[in-house]
Amino acid sequence: MLSVDPKKIPSRLDIALDYITGEIAKGNLGPGDKLPNEKELAQLLGISRTPIREAIKTLAVSGLVETRHGFGNYIRKDEGLPVMPLAMFQLYLQSSTPEMLMELRFVFDRNCSELASLRRTDEDLAIMRECIDRLKRLSDDPDSPIDELLKADLDFHRAIYKAAGNPLIAVVADFVLNMVAPWVQKSLEVSGKWRAVGLHEHMFEMIRDRKTGDLSRESVEENMEHFRTSLLK
Repeated sequence: MLSVDPKKIPSRLDIALDYITGEIAKGNLGPGDKLPNEKELAQLLGISRTPIREAIKTLAVSGLVETRHGFGNYIRKDEGLPVMPLAMFQLYLQSSTPEMLMELRFVFDRNCSELASLRRTDEDLAIMRECIDRLKRLSDDPDSPIDELLKADLDFHRAIYKAAGNPLIAVVADFVLNMVAPWVQKSLEVSGKWRAVGLHEHMFEMIRDRKTGDLSRESVEENMEHFRTSLLK
């Protein structure tokens, strides 16, 4: 099972981000509210103004905060409100460790594979088969561009998410998959393309044969373990 290092020491930027997003999550700061100024936040958190400034820039890029020049920084409202939960989720993902992202991906892949085994259609299987065959062809060619190999790998997992039959799960799972894509690419480069083909074949067989429970979880765990060990090399 993948593990997260509980001893990771937060950076000053993390401290600033955690405080502001925490205040939003708890309802102490809402749409249209003005943030304390840099000096006040620095004194409150016991850090310099530089990480406060960086945190506000990060929140602005994520769509949570807007800067009104000459007036200060405010929590976005109106058009920004509907995307606030997704923006906060994206922010947390961007500041997460590879181990945390892998563990989150494992949760989605394991459950999506189980649902796909129960709900998949012949069309779903055909899409998965095409992704694996494409990955095989690319793996045979030593000059295949890595971005094409990566696309074939990711397309296979997206096909599983779609076969799970729940559009909400598919959207969030794909969002997480996009976040871990650089590490998927590294696993292809480090551990070899054919190892990925074999792991995908096993997952495909479990879904094709409608296997659930331990058998289904085992195929996903093999894939995740390959993913994890690739990052440690």
